[in-house]
Amino acid sequence: MRPVSYQSVLGAPTGPSSFYVRLGDDAIRTTRKKARHEVTVALSKSQTEWLQEALALSGPDIDEGAVLRALVDLGTELDIDWAVLASGKSLRAAVRESVMVRRRTVA
Repeated sequence: MRPVSYQSVLGAPTGPSSFYVRLGDDAIRTTRKKARHEVTVALSKSQTEWLQEALALSGPDIDEGAVLRALVDLGTELDIDWAVLASGKSLRAAVRESVMVRRRTVA
């Protein structure tokens, strides 16, 4: 697939060597068998509703752990300079800058 050049929504170029491509087949790779650590995290009401809806719409082999492992794998693919983040606000801004999403068209 051909890389797509991108200019940030703030108008600044992402740099001469920055471009967006689809993730490769090995990007979302962690299976339940490989999972060895458990974490507990507080979610907002809307996050919990989204997770419950995703699980309800998914097949029987998809559980909360599978969805969360996929999201952590996705996070490892983000181009974020973690060392410069100082707050939740800067983290959210860095994620927004690093991610491009495909939106479905409404007919």
